Amino acid sequence: MSGTYTPAPGGPFSALTPSMWPQDILAKYHQKEPSEQPELQYDEFGFRVDPEDDGKPRSRLGTEGSPQREDPQQRLRWQAHLEFTHNHTVGDLTWDLIDPVLSRSERLRSLVLGGIPHSMRPQLWMRLAGALQKKRTSEISYREIIKNSSNDDSSTSKQIDKDLLRTMPTNACFCSMSSVGVPRLKRVLRALAWLYPDIGYCQGTGMVVSCLLLFLEEEDVLWMMCALIEDLLPPAYFSSTLLGVQTDQRVLRQLIVQYLPALDRLLQEHDIELSLITLHWFLTSFASVVDIRLLLRIWDLLFYQGSLILFQITLGMLKIKEEELVSSENSASIFNTLSDLPSQLRDGPAVLGEAMRLAGSLTQETLEAHRHKHQAYILNEQAQLSNGNNTTYNTNLNKAVRRQSLRRKSTLSSLLFGEDEAEALKSKNIKQTELVAALREAITRTAEHFHCLDPRHSSAVSSHTAAQGQCSIYKIL
Repeated sequence: MSGTYTPAPGGPFSALTPSMWPQDILAKYHQKEPSEQPELQYDEFGFRVDPEDDGKPRSRLGTEGSPQREDPQQRLRWQAHLEFTHNHTVGDLTWDLIDPVLSRSERLRSLVLGGIPHSMRPQLWMRLAGALQKKRTSEISYREIIKNSSNDDSSTSKQIDKDLLRTMPTNACFCSMSSVGVPRLKRVLRALAWLYPDIGYCQGTGMVVSCLLLFLEEEDVLWMMCALIEDLLPPAYFSSTLLGVQTDQRVLRQLIVQYLPALDRLLQEHDIELSLITLHWFLTSFASVVDIRLLLRIWDLLFYQGSLILFQITLGMLKIKEEELVSSENSASIFNTLSDLPSQLRDGPAVLGEAMRLAGSLTQETLEAHRHKHQAYILNEQAQLSNGNNTTYNTNLNKAVRRQSLRRKSTLSSLLFGEDEAEALKSKNIKQTELVAALREAITRTAEHFHCLDPRHSSAVSSHTAAQGQCSIYKIL
């Protein structure tokens, strides 16, 4: 299973770019007799096509009629960059001569922003994300990982099995248990659950894995997911607590205040909780909500610059629909427009252009600062909730009630007389929680370090270390 459609023969890289495997499957349908051909039609990515009223075929995730085509000039620009930047030998350039990690530069960013040639995506995604480096330096092979995870009979594996046909039911490669993509999806998801026992299985990963399987070899998909989990997305993005993606929803809400104040006022006026809609966008890196061609452009940038693009794209999409949202008559209309927003946008250059115009100045450093702050708020709230639950069963309940009363009086005093004791206490708690959050992240990184050194034996050690760290954190809180 592999990558993308094949360019014209000859020239650099051509012999190393295999054809897209969904096309091989679909070709078999067209070889049958007309009476044996299925009634369903599929696009070049394997997605089911439903004829619209205008007669133009469209699939749920995307293609409108014409097949995917490369811009010859863009491909030449990429070839020239790779040849002059990474080729140190005489003769035709091959992928074997390209470094496993591409050095960041303004030129490379400009090329990625302009779009990666479709036939080059398998090789370039692996290098941009750092997945090829992980694959080459790993002390455990994909075969060993699959062997260790194949006999797992846990509840996690059972849940994976239940979701296999729910992940991408409109795609020919995943629509039935006999579809070629289903066993590959199962193996990758089980492998991830074995590699990351603290994560196990998250439904969001299933959609990302299945989309990656349309363009990459099965083994390469695993290492791309490792790069996403370890490097490109914040920690705990796919964990049972979803702490990372919850934090990002609060960061997004703060960025909307800054970049889209009119929309912020609208959401406040109608009391709309945006995270109910956008959390899934972030959790699947847009794989479940946008046209497949737009997804490819988003993922080009995701693998180059990480999760920053998730915020920029979301803000750009909201900006495009801002006028329509502001003119909406009621809350239901606003909610429906927001929910349908990603599927209605198909012009990749337009979405990326708006995203860069509006939020192109947003930096990773600013994003991380927002994340630390909001993660501290979340952990502080969780600690207070946990303490509140424990107090319910505490014999000193009356004392707790009195303390709560004193805090309310302090808040009232701050309103009447300007005394800010309550705010000072809250600020202190948040600051302490920020430190605890940093400690928690350090413990997780330490566990990941030992896991990388010996992933075959350190899963239990990593989980034990993380559990001890978690226990210590709550003691501090």
